Amino acid sequence: MKKLAHCLPIFVVATGCNPYSDQQGEFNAGAVDPANFPAPYLGTGADPPGAGFRGGRGKFTEIAAFANGLPAGYYSFPFTNTQLAAGVDSLRLLDGNQPYKPLSSSPAIPVVNAYVFDPSPPSPFPSSPKCTPPSGYSYNPRTDDMRLNEQSNIFTLLPLATQRPGVASTFEYIPVVSEVPVTAEGLACQSIKSEKLLNQIFGNPPASGNYLLWAIIDPAAGVYRLGQSSTYSLSDGGVNPAYATGVGVQKYGWFGHYYLAYIDGGYVPTQTATVGDRQVLRMQTQRLYFPLTISSPSVRCGSLNCTPGQVCVNNTCQACNATRPCSSGFTCPTNGPLTGICNAAGAQGAGYDILQAKRGDANYSPVCEAWTYTANTPDPSPRPLAISELPTSEAAINALPNPSPSQVTTGNSRLIYCPQVN
Repeated sequence: MKKLAHCLPIFVVATGCNPYSDQQGEFNAGAVDPANFPAPYLGTGADPPGAGFRGGRGKFTEIAAFANGLPAGYYSFPFTNTQLAAGVDSLRLLDGNQPYKPLSSSPAIPVVNAYVFDPSPPSPFPSSPKCTPPSGYSYNPRTDDMRLNEQSNIFTLLPLATQRPGVASTFEYIPVVSEVPVTAEGLACQSIKSEKLLNQIFGNPPASGNYLLWAIIDPAAGVYRLGQSSTYSLSDGGVNPAYATGVGVQKYGWFGHYYLAYIDGGYVPTQTATVGDRQVLRMQTQRLYFPLTISSPSVRCGSLNCTPGQVCVNNTCQACNATRPCSSGFTCPTNGPLTGICNAAGAQGAGYDILQAKRGDANYSPVCEAWTYTANTPDPSPRPLAISELPTSEAAINALPNPSPSQVTTGNSRLIYCPQVN
């Protein structure tokens, strides 16, 4: 997929002149226009919606974490305000086989179909394409919009925000789709670009009962793995060895002749439960842990390394106080058990989260619930651990003295979509 310099506003969402009204067959109408996408699906640094919007200004960067003692990473997308509203079952997808509508003032939670070509669980993609490519075809990432040696999946809903003057935009889109498996065997690759043609060929194929975390994003935005950078040149004029184009992580699919980009987080585990006289379907989560408090890092002081939480004054490691302040970002308590220890609140998404599972593990889920834990050294004089001392697995958390893990029950990040990519 060639990198889009910008995304033209060619997706017609209102009545009026349609530049493709004379087109016949399954034509490629170009990329969807993300101008009305919710901000989380435009990426960090994206233009705000409205006049002058330019696609491709945002980017998506993997968040560093750990799982089972090994480095891991995830991307983060929020739950909607409706899902997080008081009294709402935030993880529910279906209510008695019908869309879950928890609030009379908001529409039902939109869990729509996506037509998935030849899935091979645990991967939602075929081990090898079953469609027929053009004779002698070789993919050229510089010139080809879409690969012609595979059949991309078909989506049925875009992430759209509601914009009102003077009011913060809102959205109901969730990045979860119901899998409808179909096969591309015997078909020319990319010959299906719309649900309309797919239904003409296959009728109305049934859903598999599986759900996928497929987050539709600005097709021109870069997506970066850990350690990658969108900056090409260094300050000295040299080429940044960490530079990446931002193309390769995202997948590409179709929506009514337009192509789109999405981040694949894999299958969402679900479970059924009985509520009253009906069956409901809920997403299953994994835990995402972060510490309540951390100490400032160890600093070099003369010939010694200070204990985390100490400051260096006149080549001597000392406790902090009003005249011996902590480094930026840390505070020095003047009373209580942490008196004299430079510390700060732990933060979710700061690079030291711990996930219960990596993608491919049996208990993996791309839906996370936030948990805190206490990360202290043992008695008799416990202090918070510095980042370099923190555990890197759930088992290591439980081995700490009195870790007291606790689920976060307030705030908009208490539940997030946390896809890990292969």
